[in-house]
Amino acid sequence: MWHLIRAILLIFPTLLWDICAWVFKYSKHPEKYPLEKRYAKTRKLILKANKALKVETIVEGKENVPNETCCYFINHLGAADPLLLIADSERPLSLVAKIEIKKMPIVGRIFTGIDGLFLDRENLKQQLRVMMKVEDSLKNKRCDWAIYPEGTRNKDPMHLLLPFHSGTFRAAMKAKVPLVPVVSYGTFRLLNTHHSYKKYPTYLKYLKPIYPDEYEGKTTDEVAIMVQKMIQKEVSFIAKPLDHKRMIESGDKYYRFNKIK
Repeated sequence: MWHLIRAILLIFPTLLWDICAWVFKYSKHPEKYPLEKRYAKTRKLILKANKALKVETIVEGKENVPNETCCYFINHLGAADPLLLIADSERPLSLVAKIEIKKMPIVGRIFTGIDGLFLDRENLKQQLRVMMKVEDSLKNKRCDWAIYPEGTRNKDPMHLLLPFHSGTFRAAMKAKVPLVPVVSYGTFRLLNTHHSYKKYPTYLKYLKPIYPDEYEGKTTDEVAIMVQKMIQKEVSFIAKPLDHKRMIESGDKYYRFNKIK
């Protein structure tokens, strides 16, 4: 809890200024301002938030990011997951999030300000409309997109990935853009109110992209399974052991394995 209070106090002056200067106007009339400008402002704020939260991210696989418009598919462990990807990507990207995020006073406006879209998981027609907008954006090369195909947060970081929803791949496949599997780990600690760590190691890795000629002729179900297997392998054999090693080396008394003598 105390690390969150500390982070809020550190970033509050900046956040208050940004709310007054651009958050509300960008979310109310995003069409009046270039996405590049809106995204740059948002990314700058997120970088400051990560610093206040004492986030230390190891990024790997940058060479796998295509030089063209693409769609990222990422495992989902915490509400703070987007902080890593936006902080690392200088190139504008938008995200698909659950509709509850839109109702959050500040966070919802920040996401809207970078053209983020919100899915109502109880409304299939609304979901189809949202994904059609993603497809249109990708076809017209407006920006990259990030999608969390598990559909909801995996509440147990030690558990296997939740099943990937095949429908989340349809827009990118119809737009014929590269699909980039991304591994994210460690974010589940960032908003944890039970423990305050000295630092928060996180991990972000871009895996080898799947290009249109590789998924042509495949169904969305087949592609979803392929991407899930790629991410699961990295999470199990790379991300988790690395996270454990970094937390052990930190000597933080709150890390459960550091309590074992």
